[in-house]
Amino acid sequence: MSPSGALLTQTRLPRPCSSSPATVPATSPARRLASTAASVPSSGRALALPHQQNQRREPMAGELEGRVSIVTGGGSGMGRATSLLLAREGAAVAIADVNDEGGEQTAAQIEDLGGESLFVHTDVSSEQDVANAVAEAAGRFGKLDSIVTAAGISYANYLEGDDDTDPFLHPTEAGSSLNRPTEFWQKVIDVNLTGVMLCAREAARQMVAEGHGGTIVNFASTAAYNPSPNMTDYCVSKTGVVMLTRCFAAEFGPHGIRVNAVAPGPIETPMLARVHRARGGSGSFDSLPLGRTAQPEEVAELVLFFTSERSSYVTGKTLGVDGGTSTL
Repeated sequence: MSPSGALLTQTRLPRPCSSSPATVPATSPARRLASTAASVPSSGRALALPHQQNQRREPMAGELEGRVSIVTGGGSGMGRATSLLLAREGAAVAIADVNDEGGEQTAAQIEDLGGESLFVHTDVSSEQDVANAVAEAAGRFGKLDSIVTAAGISYANYLEGDDDTDPFLHPTEAGSSLNRPTEFWQKVIDVNLTGVMLCAREAARQMVAEGHGGTIVNFASTAAYNPSPNMTDYCVSKTGVVMLTRCFAAEFGPHGIRVNAVAPGPIETPMLARVHRARGGSGSFDSLPLGRTAQPEEVAELVLFFTSERSSYVTGKTLGVDGGTSTL
C-alpha cells in the first residue's frame, strides 16, 4: 500500500430527511430490510433483493438516520457489508479505501439504496491521507458521528496479489520470523495497527472539535488471541488493536466517544477466498463448532450494534464473530 495524494470522487445523493437519530422498532420495514443483509452475498454488483433489481429506492428512516460515518476498507468484504448496512439504517457513509474501483462500487451501491455516499482514496498508513478523508467526510456531510476501521492486510504483499509470498498459505522456513525481512513486518504493522490508530485518533479529534460524542469501531481478529506460526506480524497487529481499543476507550470516554472492536474469525471475504483457492477449495473450517464460515454481513450486524444507541453504555470491548473459534 503506497501512500498517495487524496483522489476524491463524490457520489451526490439525496440528504437524509431528518437530522436527528430515530428509534425504529424491530418490526419496522427499515429493520426488516437491514435484517436481510446476512442472506445477501457481497460482490462487485449492487446489493439488492431480487424484486428490487433495477429499482431506485427512496431513503428510509433507520436507527442511524441523520448520522455520518466513515468506513475504511469499505471497497470490499466486511468493510463493504458494513457500509451498506449503515446506509440502510440511514447513515451517510464515506468510503475510505486504497482500492479505487471497489470503493466507487460501494458508493454506487449505497446510491442504489437511496443513501448518501462519498469515496475518498485513502492509504490508512498515511497520516495525511487519513486527515484528508476525515476532513472531506465532515465537510461534505457537515459532521462526523462514527468511524469503522475495517481496512487491513494479512501479509506484506497482500495488495499486490502476490500469494506466493503469503506465509499463511505457504508456511515454509523461508517465511518464518527467523528469515522474514523486517520491512514485511513493518508494512503489516503500519496498515493494521498504526492505520487503525491514525484513523481512530483523527476521527476523535473531529468529534471533539464538533463538540459532541461519537463511536469508533475497530477491526481486530481472533488472531489476536491465537498465535499462528509464520503469522507473527498479523497476530501482533491485531492484538495491538485490542489494547488500542481499550486505551482509546479510557482516553476518549470523557468526551462522550465510545470505542469498541469486533474480532472476526473465518469470514467469506476476498482475503479468505485466496486461502480456499490455495487449498484446492477444501472445507478448511468445517471443524468449527458452527460448522461453517461466516458472511461479511454477519460481522456488519455487530458493527451496527456498536455504532447505534443500543450499545450506549458499552465501551472498551472486543467481541468475537467467530463461529466458536475461541472455544477450540
